[in-house]
Amino acid sequence: MALNRQQLAKILELMGSAHDGEALAAARRAHMLVKNSGTTWQAVLGAQAMPSPGPAATTRSADRPGHDRTPPRPTGAYGRELTSYEMLYALLHSHRTPPLIKKRLKPLEGKVADGDVDEEVLRELRALFTRYVVISAGA
Repeated sequence: MALNRQQLAKILELMGSAHDGEALAAARRAHMLVKNSGTTWQAVLGAQAMPSPGPAATTRSADRPGHDRTPPRPTGAYGRELTSYEMLYALLHSHRTPPLIKKRLKPLEGKVADGDVDEEVLRELRALFTRYVVISAGA
């Protein structure tokens, strides 16, 4: 099956969504579109394998002259912000999350993955994650 580049472009635009679940779902759809077409991301992008830069080539903007040093944003284990889906997953699989909370959150799994939740639900999800996963882990 040939890759539909117009469809891929539309899907990739959704990755800029402010809703984490919608952006994650778009990334997964794009990956499946490329995979099902029988090609690779390298072929799609016309990229050739390049050696990764060494530690000396990586310079943080805060270390360069003229840039203010701002505190880092809260991140997960891999140095990036967690998505709403990752927070929901952690809540559903944490032994610290009460069973009643898990029961209430389980139906949200598909909606969060599709990005079909409103901002109020996302705020509540972040608060529950902070309460049952982050704070409880430190206790």
